[in-house]
Amino acid sequence: MFDPINIEDTQTNINWQFTPLFPKPVSISFVEEECCNMLKEQADSIHWVYDAPNSGSINSGVSASKYVLNQNNHLKEYLLEFCKSGLKILGYDNEIQISTSWFTLTCENGMSREHKHTNSWYSAVLYFDDYDDTSSVISFSEQLQQIHVEPSINNYMNSCAFKVHPAKGMLLMFPSETMHQVAHGLNSNERRSLAFNMMPKGETGSSDSTFSY
Repeated sequence: MFDPINIEDTQTNINWQFTPLFPKPVSISFVEEECCNMLKEQADSIHWVYDAPNSGSINSGVSASKYVLNQNNHLKEYLLEFCKSGLKILGYDNEIQISTSWFTLTCENGMSREHKHTNSWYSAVLYFDDYDDTSSVISFSEQLQQIHVEPSINNYMNSCAFKVHPAKGMLLMFPSETMHQVAHGLNSNERRSLAFNMMPKGETGSSDSTFSY
């Protein structure tokens, strides 16, 4: 049983209890400066693939390698421990592993299509570069209700979209099935970031659904 949120309608003095069901938490924290510096140095020397066919991305690029963190075990272990601390607060006290990792690049007026990450448990985006007000935001979205009524007040109880502006050192972590995209931005400077997917490590699940990753 979870503690509900108590909110009173001030006009009628009627008290309501709200319980957010089945949340998809977007977790935000900030990494150390040294981590950003190492990623900037690595991103300066990689090979980019621009507007890959059928990707739905415009004026964007990704690293040719999808395992960029394998080139720096110290950094990889740092990010693993960092994400483990956030997952522990969410109630998951288990070992994890990074499955894939890649750099992303958004140029002027660039964007990515709305997508989710398959064959993955949790995903993360790390903003290691310098950004400004023109940098594209990342937008999370949820399917609209079958009968959509536009709310007069937007809040966490009725929202179907959530935007985050990039900031140096910011790490976002979210369930991999969460729909998201890089929205259009002016991007007077190239917007670079690191993305990676995570899976549990070792035995997980229960009963006839137990599996060892």
